[in-house]
Amino acid sequence: MTFRKKVTLSALAISMLTASLGGLPLSQKGLTEKLGFVQAASAAEAALPSSVFLERMQALYAALAAGDKKDMQEVKNLRDEIAGLDEATNQQLIDPIWTKISEKLPESADKAELKASLFRLIKAVGSFRYDPEASDLEAIRTNPEFRATLKTIAAAGGDENIRLEDFLVFMFGDGSSRKGVEGTIGSLIAQKSPEELILLLGNKQGIVTVLLQAMEKLMGETKEYKFSSILKNLGVTPQDVRATVQNFQVKLQKDEPAISAMTVAYIRSSVKSSVKIDYTGRVHSYSLNVFGVYLFPQVLQWSKVSGDSNVKVLPTGVVTIPDAAKTGTAVIQAKLINPYGGSAKVIFEQEVTLNAAISHETEFPVESFLARMNKLHSALAAGDPADIGAVRNLRDELAGLDFAKDHNLIDPIWKKIAAKLPAEADQAKLKAVLFNMVKDISLIPYDPQAASLEAIRKNPEYRAVLAELGAAGGGETSFVIDDILMFLFGDGGVNPGIDGAIRQKLASLSPTQLLQLIGDKQAISTLLLQKTEELLSETGNYKLSSVLSQLGVTAEESAATMLNFQARLKMDEPAIQALIIAHMRSEAVEAVKISEDGREQKFSLKVFGVDVPPLALRWSKVSGSKDVKVSTGGTVTLPRGVASGSAVVQATLINPYGGQAKVIFEKEVTLTATNGEGEHFPAEEFLERMNKLHAALLAGDPSDVQDVRNLRDEIAKLDFAKDQSLIDPVWVKIAPKLPATVNQAELKKTVFQIIQSVGSLQYDPEAKGLEAIRTNPEFRAALKTIAAAGGVTSLSMDDFLVLLFGDGADRLGVEGTVRKIISDMKPQEIAQLLGNKEKINAVIMEAMGEILSKKDDYALSEALNNLGVKSADVRLSVFKFQLKLKYDERALNALTVAYIRSEVISAVKITSSGRQHEYSLKLLGTVLPSSFLKWKKVSGSKDVTVDSRGKVTIPKKVANGTAVIQATLVNPYGGSAKVIFQQEVTLVNEDVEIDPKAEFKRIAEELDSKLNEVKKKLKAATNDEQKAQLIMDVVQARNVAVDEINKVKTTNALKNKAINETKSKVNKLLTTIITEIMRS
Repeated sequence: MTFRKKVTLSALAISMLTASLGGLPLSQKGLTEKLGFVQAASAAEAALPSSVFLERMQALYAALAAGDKKDMQEVKNLRDEIAGLDEATNQQLIDPIWTKISEKLPESADKAELKASLFRLIKAVGSFRYDPEASDLEAIRTNPEFRATLKTIAAAGGDENIRLEDFLVFMFGDGSSRKGVEGTIGSLIAQKSPEELILLLGNKQGIVTVLLQAMEKLMGETKEYKFSSILKNLGVTPQDVRATVQNFQVKLQKDEPAISAMTVAYIRSSVKSSVKIDYTGRVHSYSLNVFGVYLFPQVLQWSKVSGDSNVKVLPTGVVTIPDAAKTGTAVIQAKLINPYGGSAKVIFEQEVTLNAAISHETEFPVESFLARMNKLHSALAAGDPADIGAVRNLRDELAGLDFAKDHNLIDPIWKKIAAKLPAEADQAKLKAVLFNMVKDISLIPYDPQAASLEAIRKNPEYRAVLAELGAAGGGETSFVIDDILMFLFGDGGVNPGIDGAIRQKLASLSPTQLLQLIGDKQAISTLLLQKTEELLSETGNYKLSSVLSQLGVTAEESAATMLNFQARLKMDEPAIQALIIAHMRSEAVEAVKISEDGREQKFSLKVFGVDVPPLALRWSKVSGSKDVKVSTGGTVTLPRGVASGSAVVQATLINPYGGQAKVIFEKEVTLTATNGEGEHFPAEEFLERMNKLHAALLAGDPSDVQDVRNLRDEIAKLDFAKDQSLIDPVWVKIAPKLPATVNQAELKKTVFQIIQSVGSLQYDPEAKGLEAIRTNPEFRAALKTIAAAGGVTSLSMDDFLVLLFGDGADRLGVEGTVRKIISDMKPQEIAQLLGNKEKINAVIMEAMGEILSKKDDYALSEALNNLGVKSADVRLSVFKFQLKLKYDERALNALTVAYIRSEVISAVKITSSGRQHEYSLKLLGTVLPSSFLKWKKVSGSKDVTVDSRGKVTIPKKVANGTAVIQATLVNPYGGSAKVIFQQEVTLVNEDVEIDPKAEFKRIAEELDSKLNEVKKKLKAATNDEQKAQLIMDVVQARNVAVDEINKVKTTNALKNKAINETKSKVNKLLTTIITEIMRS
């Protein structure tokens, strides 16, 4: 579908939606006469249509009339074609929606006549988009045949009182909170970048997607729109509407030129202009936007229609009058270039007047500038004292610059300036004053005091020098300090200055790019130079740019001067980073999601309007109630039994390249429980445990991973219709206690789905999936019903999850109780769990029975107990699921091994001057018997040997050796042994002197090996949590390598070289991981 057909789809979609329900607009004088309708209705039945609709129609018609007369005729041709559709041969066009409507009609209805009447209405309504007469709207609405038809259809949809106003609100909004289809389309388009808008124009699927997104969104908002509610009741879906629209598109032959005309009119009616006027007043630069989306100059053609001869209009939208002219007026016009090769169409026309500005000195907005600076320095003061010290150090270093020693710093721009000065100028004095002025202005951001700023602005020497430079640069005698300040800091409005331009750039960055910029001096310096070059080219907006241009100073000389200062200053990097953090702190805005029970607040941050990646933040509690907990991911929680609590929370920004984490947000928050005791499931802690478990699973046997995935898929494919008996042992106890009003079949199905969803969760732990389960409205309603039957105040999905996985505090849940049981086992008992389904089941059932008996601690246990559900019933239901699921045993064994692998901790005893390492393993504090373990070497130095009991050695004459060692847990029942531990180890012979270069090479090779492992895990990672853990693994590998480098006995120069090479490798991989996270 072309861009021009977008309006066809929109108009016909409107018609189909209208016809699905009822009463809508067209003309009695025009099209109704051609259709042969006879109007018969009392005047009292008529009502004026929506003012929002009328205003929009009038604007659209005016835009159409203002264009090509041929366009108006094309629209009329399409209207006539729609009106002329033959009823006998074309009724099948509406079958997609009629099929749904007819199913809802009463048996007494004459369906054949209703369909014919509905088709006749669609012919009328299908062209209303192109009929601008407001009076036409009442003709169809008051037609008795249509009223009867629509009343029947609307009644089948649950509301026979549908009004024209309801449809108009659906289509065009109410001028307030309800946007309607058109407003929603506008909102979707407004969210797109200029590049996306250009791509959308030629993207058939993209255009369809935007329209269907808007329609589907509104058709789902049944509470806000009566029209949507009736559509839902009729069973009409967006897909039905789309199919009907496509039927009409295939049939119609005259739609394309008409739609081209309406597209242009639609754009013309929505286009807004903006203009930038240079300081002379003689240059106006025009741009256009549609729905707030900027139109690229390349797709527009500007021209002059009429007006004064001294007014010139460039194709780019720049309108000028000569330097000698005081004023000029002209009618200017912009045409939109047709991307499909047709003629360009006028979308904007306006009379403009240019008036030369009276020459005067620029006025820098001191008050607003100082307010910005004070906000910035308040944020600086609220942060790390070391940052304040860094800024002060740079301020003092700048203040200490001496012209006698440092005059060469400004040579790149001075050489160009000097060549333009008159012969009588005192160049030595001018250069000295210019140097001091540059120094003083450079100090402003680091010590923004009103008195010192005013002293700089009024300094007579500075004013005299700038007047002389202005005269040398083209006779600009009003060149003053404020012009430089405007260039650097902007006016807070149209002219952003370098400061504002950088802010705008930061606001346009993706989260990944923003994260990469932090702590990267080179990137910051590059950004500064880029924005300086851009603003130096804007000679019409900045007087400094104009003067420098006239003096022959280019961006190259400006950049060279800045780089001279950067090379001279030693304190600039920490100060600039400190101010960047302060900028972020001053601009940080939090978003908070509060749970229904008030016990959880989930924080996220935006800086410069950009989402800060959660992985770059670490949240903590600074002070406050001991009951309030703050997770590192930004979730603040209030425990069960506590009515309210307050705490000061803090977010630090982590620099992935090794810099110190910095506080960018701090706030006191209060949590107040709204639903009595309530429950709160610690989702973040649960996901951390699950991700740790699945990382251990991924690190093991690929067949284990597949077994778990097979079980996940098997659970997902369970069908209630076939498998509902699996929950019968529990359900037969619940059902008799339910009130007669409950639909037991639906409730049982939902309970089945809850068990199915939660059962899959531990095999595929994702934050989105967990949140969907916790907030599922059907699940919540089902648990509410069970709570009432079970005599408890309330039940939520969090109650269900807490029973299974604990609350992260005193209540362990089934999962935590299993951990506790295992921790109390003897080593032999732990080893015997592997491969023994019965023993594993016994542990799980023991834990389940213990939790179900604690009805005072678990609301779900209390409800089940009151309903007569015993642990034996649950055990029987679990048994039935296990019989049904063929992958259950293998997946359970795989997760058992992964659990052991994730929890096992190694201990090593080093003897023989470091040449011998003896390894052992502990699980939950219990040493695993060596008889159940088998050790071996996976890879590494040929000098390293590993025996089966975990003894690792190197010969006496070998200085060191590195190898990857592995321990497998032997299956006592004869199954395959499973890897539960793997680690790279290095043995260093203390009796042999080590060559530093050889040692650095070894450390580098070890690091490479670890980084390669991370790369493999990155490819296998399936969610952001797993990728986030890899960032920590890389940082840990870097820290280990740097520590080992620092222990080598050699010169600091060699150490620094090795450390820099290490950081380079690590930073490259960190950037890759962060980019992967942001892509997902």
